[in-house]
Amino acid sequence: MASGLYIHIPFCNAPCPYCDFAFEVRKTHLADRYAGAVIREFRTRLPRVGPHPVFKTVYFGGGTPSAVPPETLHRILSAIRLEADIVPNAEITAEANPGDRAVFRAFWEMGINRLSLGVQALNDPDLKALGRLHNTADAVAAFQTARRAGFRNVNIDLIFGAPEQAVAAWRTTLDRSVALFPEHLSVYGLTVEPETAFGRRFRKGRLPLPAEDDQAAMYGLALDRLTRAGYHHYEVSNLARPGFASQHNLGYWKGRPYLGIGLSAHSFLNNRRSWNIRDLMAYIEKVESVGTAIEGEEAIDGEGRVLERVMLGLRQREGIPETLLVGTRTAPSLNRLLSHRLLERTGERICLTRRGLLLADLVCAELVKGI
Repeated sequence: MASGLYIHIPFCNAPCPYCDFAFEVRKTHLADRYAGAVIREFRTRLPRVGPHPVFKTVYFGGGTPSAVPPETLHRILSAIRLEADIVPNAEITAEANPGDRAVFRAFWEMGINRLSLGVQALNDPDLKALGRLHNTADAVAAFQTARRAGFRNVNIDLIFGAPEQAVAAWRTTLDRSVALFPEHLSVYGLTVEPETAFGRRFRKGRLPLPAEDDQAAMYGLALDRLTRAGYHHYEVSNLARPGFASQHNLGYWKGRPYLGIGLSAHSFLNNRRSWNIRDLMAYIEKVESVGTAIEGEEAIDGEGRVLERVMLGLRQREGIPETLLVGTRTAPSLNRLLSHRLLERTGERICLTRRGLLLADLVCAELVKGI
């Protein structure tokens, strides 16, 4: 069975004020021990993937995979190759910060062929507002370093709606991104999560965010600017040059099986979702003791499976087949969303409209109420 493989590397050089993923700062001295736990968990859980496990995508996410010595990732990837098959020309991705460009060549030489750079902005005031350690020159230099190292598949992450961000500043970031001509761009609106530094500032009234109309304008500007530059908008927040859509993330959105290894990682195998514990030392000690660190799991079948297919499918620009809704009680919600031009019929499929894209999560939640 061909699957995706996700490996979580939780170590970071500094906390980002908007991030609510599982990460650890100033604990890279634990990287070698953590790698050993990841390898043991992989060996323990591999039989659950199937009798002949084959991975067609591998993704090192975080945290910041580039914050640990490249030997750490090489050790993990080598162990994976010893225990399982990875298809020829598999997409193997590592996330990286621009300030860690010294490791890019080592990444390329170990077989990582796709780099995802946490650029977030290409103007210094917005980078400072987002609490990033790099500046614009660092980000451009990192992209150029990736090219010299051999990478011909590079993603740039961008965030709009940063504190005090102006539409003109966002336009500058987009223009500079297009000038670099990466293969892929992920464009995210800033989400203020409650248990982050930004969440705490927001509750105190100390987070001056752009007006909602300005944030909508920024998103629309991104879609217009990037599609004119030749990028295909294939998912709510993702655009790619032809042939460079993220195969790993498409696996998530299309409901394909995947194995997640490491701190807080999620898996979806045999119609069951599971997730690992989030505390670093608890994860390491549990895996060292019993081989796994699963905190919980649930079956995803029946109505739950349909609900997931709708929620994930609508995020893709191709939408979902309308037949997926047959037998559900979604007709009133669907008709209401169609009449408000938040959804549209395209042939036999249901898709988000341009207006619906701005409210994707709300539209999806409204539609699935009848499932």
